[in-house]
Amino acid sequence: MSARRRSNATGAPPPTLREQLDALPAWVAPLVFTLTTVILFREFIFSRDMLFGSDTLALGYTARLFFAEALQTTGFPAWNPYILGGTPFLESLVGGDALHPLSVALFYLTEPYRALGWKLVLHVGLSGFFMFGWLRILGVSRGAAMLGGLGFLLSPWMVSLVFPGHDGKIFVTAMTPLLFWLAEWMWHRRDLLPPALLALAIATVIFSTHFQMAYFLFGGLGAYMIFRAIQVGRREGPGPAGRHFATFLLFSILGAGAAGIQLIPAVDYVTEHSRRAATTVGAETPEAARAFSASWSLHPEEALALAVPEFVGANTRSEGWAAESYWGRNAFKLNHEYLGAGVLLLALLAFLGPLRGGAPPGIRWFLLGMGGVAFLFALGANTPVWRLFYEIVPGISLFRAPSMAIFLTGFGALTLMALGVDRGADLLDGLDEAKAPVGKKGGGRTGSSGGPPASSLRPGALRVVRTLGVGTALFLLGGVLAASGILFQLWTAVVYPGISDQAIATLEASRGFIVIGFFVTAVIGGALTLVWWAAARGLIGGVVLALILTLVVGADLFRVNVPFIQTLDPARVTVPDPNLRFLQDRVREEPPFRVFSMIQGGQDVEPANFGIELAGGHHPNDLLRYNQLIGMRGGGVPENLASFNENALYILNVRYLLWPGSIEGVEPVSQVQLQDGRIWASVYPYPGGPRARVVGSYRQVGEGEALSVVLDEEGFDPRRETVLERRPAVEPGGEGVGGRVEWIERTPDRLHFRVEATGPALVVVAENWFPAWTARVDGEQTEVLRADHTLRAISVPQGRSEVVMTYESSQLRVALRLSLASLLLVTGAGLFAGVRSRRERVGAEGSAASREVGAADGNEDAR
Repeated sequence: MSARRRSNATGAPPPTLREQLDALPAWVAPLVFTLTTVILFREFIFSRDMLFGSDTLALGYTARLFFAEALQTTGFPAWNPYILGGTPFLESLVGGDALHPLSVALFYLTEPYRALGWKLVLHVGLSGFFMFGWLRILGVSRGAAMLGGLGFLLSPWMVSLVFPGHDGKIFVTAMTPLLFWLAEWMWHRRDLLPPALLALAIATVIFSTHFQMAYFLFGGLGAYMIFRAIQVGRREGPGPAGRHFATFLLFSILGAGAAGIQLIPAVDYVTEHSRRAATTVGAETPEAARAFSASWSLHPEEALALAVPEFVGANTRSEGWAAESYWGRNAFKLNHEYLGAGVLLLALLAFLGPLRGGAPPGIRWFLLGMGGVAFLFALGANTPVWRLFYEIVPGISLFRAPSMAIFLTGFGALTLMALGVDRGADLLDGLDEAKAPVGKKGGGRTGSSGGPPASSLRPGALRVVRTLGVGTALFLLGGVLAASGILFQLWTAVVYPGISDQAIATLEASRGFIVIGFFVTAVIGGALTLVWWAAARGLIGGVVLALILTLVVGADLFRVNVPFIQTLDPARVTVPDPNLRFLQDRVREEPPFRVFSMIQGGQDVEPANFGIELAGGHHPNDLLRYNQLIGMRGGGVPENLASFNENALYILNVRYLLWPGSIEGVEPVSQVQLQDGRIWASVYPYPGGPRARVVGSYRQVGEGEALSVVLDEEGFDPRRETVLERRPAVEPGGEGVGGRVEWIERTPDRLHFRVEATGPALVVVAENWFPAWTARVDGEQTEVLRADHTLRAISVPQGRSEVVMTYESSQLRVALRLSLASLLLVTGAGLFAGVRSRRERVGAEGSAASREVGAADGNEDAR
């Protein structure tokens, strides 16, 4: 006998479908989240491989390896000397999430290449739990919250970021539901514990170092708290609402302060020293600045692919629909923004009448507004919304890739989906009907438990089934139009008239996958329609409904993620090839030198994995002046090095060239051959200058004039002189002065060398100048001058002297004090609230016990 019939037999009202959804056992959702995470990343978890990520190979692994090795040898590094002439470690964000607590722990527990993967796995898995908590505090049933949590955990707009190696984006996205959960908790528990936890979560987001994603998240969160403050103000008055909103602002600032050690130096660096500002607010024209900021937007093709993923394709190393099938307007596509056909269909149910339960009034419209604005912003210059934000909102002009904002759309859609499931259950229960027949109130569905005849459905159930059916029909219509070719003809003629011949060829090759994609989404819609029809007929209960919905939506999202999760043999980054082994031997045998690698167009960073310092490399926030010296526009080819500008190569201490293939007429000292006999890469010696050179003369120029002088191979000889923008405190002895340098110690944050000069001289160190570098000559503080546009120079006396250069940032010290003070305040507030709450609870329990004892004594006296 069913549980429903047993309840009727006892005279109790049968449980509604919503109550059944909420009756899902508490252990089911955690089990689903854990198993799904394990299955999704099974090839990584059950192997010793690393997760493939294009940016992981481009820089991510190299930077994290340097950090992990430094932690275990010289301590926390402030400077990374291995790429692009050296860069600040924290300020330039080259270390990524170096201060993230989870990252630091994993680097101590496992190899860096495994730690990089485990960070992603854990964040993706935890995101499901965070989303579950957010939905539950909104009053969503346990079954619908499980569906929402799984949907978030499997969302391609987060998971597919594994393939490009965008770990910072994954971290921020995964934390999104946690921040909204804690923010909503502030309106439920009105003491300092929720805001204290929120502040810690905000700090953790900032430590992910993806400030653009964090900016979008904080903007969405702030908008939500304004929305909630207005609601509470209408109900309780402006006083309580204002106080709690002020508390939110205060603890948000404290959270940012707790991350001040990362945030403050990075903001200063990006706006003052990085090439990033030169390509945005400092671009040559306003049009160029806007074009850069609008780059990597979504376009109409990606917009349709939010519902049909195959429509726009992708560029992965896999087979099938995502294999070199992207035909859109960006250069390539390594991730996907698919929202989910099932997610979108179920989200529609949230708008079929008023919500019941504990969800804040109007939350549907807030989520729709937030998600809609984020979607329009993600479309970049295709709509006026992005331009409005660009012109009005501070900071937006420093960013590019508006498409990143789509995670707020996905978060809103998934929340609406969970609310929609509960709304659908209410409609099937007939809770919106003004009157219910006697004896039929309660369950409200068809079947033996009551309701209309089995041949018909209640009006609410019909609305649910029809809504899903119409959505399914639209997908089916899209499939028909795609199969007939009409869709592609209209698209290339009206929506994308400027499509290139190559894009047309890619589109033609992908047509079969696109047609199948439309019909797959139609099948998903049909399955959801059928499931809700079965629930309306009383054929399945709430728990089964939740499990089937979870299976259908989860399978759809899972299939899209598959091409974007790939593993790689770690030997690719941990084992040097013969060329790199040769260079490693040279590092051990020779004085300090740099290598210029033209592998990957000068963006190669792999040699740094093996202790080889590079004149080139890849870095999204490298120092602007160094970028100018080597002639690298943005992340392009370093033209001044690739064209063999003798001065640039000399002053940067380049002693070897690592070249793809071979250079005709030049004898290599090492080569790597492919199996077919072709030369993969060759190593050539080059007569570059020393790491530190002693000169007796200088040429003083105005601000910004040094670059053209340094690169002038006819008019400037770096062997005899240097170029300064400021006069040194001690005048050098002239062109006849020379000397030599003997290295004593070289660590990332400290250089120690001995100089022997034939007269007062300047020592030019082939390392990037940065304000935090200080110098002492024979124990006396000496000014570090900027030389040759971007290098360091110091004055030394005649004879022998010892020089110690150290990285000492007063800004970092101040930021560290701010972080510690903020963290102390936040922790203290949280502990105070926790202790106070416990005392009040113990006091309340004691009072209740006293009343019970008093009542018992009274009864005894009465007897």
